[in-house]
Amino acid sequence: MASAPALVLTAGAITAANEVVFAPITQPGKAPAFNWRIIPATVLLAMALGGLENLSTKLAQGLGWGMILTVTLAPIGNAPSVIENVNKALGLNK
Repeated sequence: MASAPALVLTAGAITAANEVVFAPITQPGKAPAFNWRIIPATVLLAMALGGLENLSTKLAQGLGWGMILTVTLAPIGNAPSVIENVNKALGLNK
């Protein structure tokens, strides 16, 4: 199973890609507005869950998987959620 810091870094990468790549595709004419706070928040949370992983591996990994699920389904930052952007990009949201 993946380590908790790796899961947090994956969630941070999904969030950053959503704001920089996916949101401009679905909202033409709007300049991408990258929320720079994603980077330090991801690093700090990865370090915190790395420490928590020493105490309880399953809890830290569960929080990491929960974070990936949350950034996929909920709008985080300046862009709609990943699911909303994928639906718009594929033409499923009419």
